[in-house]
Parts: sequence; structure tokens; C-alpha cells
Amino acid sequence: MINAKQNIRVALKRARRGLKKRSVPRTFLHEDVPYFSQWESPELVERILTKEIAADQDPNWRQSGAETKEEYEAWSASGCGMACTKMLVAHLWNREVPLIELGKKCAEYGGYTLPVEESVGLIYGPYVRFAKQELGLTAEAVIPLLIDEIIEALATDKYIIASVSPRIRHVSDKPASKGGHLVLVLGYDLDTQLLYFHNPSGFVKETQEYASISFKDFKKFFGGRGIIVSN
Repeated sequence: MINAKQNIRVALKRARRGLKKRSVPRTFLHEDVPYFSQWESPELVERILTKEIAADQDPNWRQSGAETKEEYEAWSASGCGMACTKMLVAHLWNREVPLIELGKKCAEYGGYTLPVEESVGLIYGPYVRFAKQELGLTAEAVIPLLIDEIIEALATDKYIIASVSPRIRHVSDKPASKGGHLVLVLGYDLDTQLLYFHNPSGFVKETQEYASISFKDFKKFFGGRGIIVSN
């Protein structure tokens, strides 16, 4: 959910006039970023999302910090932003914080409306405050966010939590809408025109950890907004 009054930079004029090109390395990648799914058992994600099994059948549900299976089911379904945050905290501060612990703290700042199963998803402005005050991270919500800006941010050692369609796990798909899911963008290659990202709801390792996608295909799924994060 977007609120322009909550520390969000609206840059429509910049988008119309185009970016001032900066010299960036041809390739960049944040290496060794731990991967966490929004479900505690990454190997079960496809079965959960295709409804072969219910989320409460995940044997590792308690690791999420949930008090009940019902709480786990609700938060895991809405937890893509917190999974991205969990990855960043583990990578930058060497701390593994349970997903629901992060989610509940973020909700105290207004980052989610509760109950979470009725939430519209992560609310960017409050998330920015949560990231700074609770995690010691610098965050900026950016609308519109362009691929060139993603590349420039990565090249200056930043990270991007990007809004995409959850169908991004199937690159050949033509999603009905853009946005609705968050992934952590970690690198690019200008020569091959690829982005690399961790997807909290990928089905298999190749679509979970350091998944690759062409700039052209990324545009099909990308909602044109996101959060740029640094330590």
C-alpha cells in the first residue's frame, strides 16, 4: 500500500524526463545473501501454493515465531516483505530473526493492518520507519522506481525490495496484473541484460535463490515501485 505522505518519494517528473545516466560497473552481485522463504520449509512452497497441502502441515511452522498453526498460515501467506527483511538482517547483521517476530514489530509501526490475513500487504512508509528504528537500516520507498535506478542503487552497494507479480516464478507467464508480491533484488549483468533476485515464494531452488530474469521479462511483472535499502 502506498502513502505519499509517509516518507515516499514521488518522482513522476523524473520519470518523464528520463534518468541522468551514470557510469556503473557492467556487473554487480551481492554474494552470500542467505535465502529464506516466507514458509519455513522452502521445499513445500509449491505444494502449499497449489493447495496440495495446507500451510499448517509445514512441520517447521514453529520456527516462524508463530504461536499457533493458524497464525503461521496467515503470516506466511503475507510474509514476502518480512522474508526479504529477514534475508537482509541475516546478511548485514548476522542475525536470524523469526519472520513473524519481524512482522509483528513492523505492524506496531503501521506496516501491516491487523489481522494480517485481511491486510493489503506491506505498507511502505511505516516499513521505512520500522527498518530504521528497529533494524538500523536506511530505507527509502520509491515511486516510480525504474530499472535503471535499480541498477544504480545496486552498483552503490544497496539492496532493492521490489514489487512484482507473484507469477514471476514462471518467467513465461503473462500476469494479469503487476505487483502484489515482494522480492529482494541482489544483482545485475548489463551484458546479458539480467537481474538476480531472491524470491520468497519460488517453487524450486532455481526460482528461489539468485533467480535470474531478463530486464525485458522483469518489466512484465514489475509494479514500478519498491524500497531501496542500505546499512
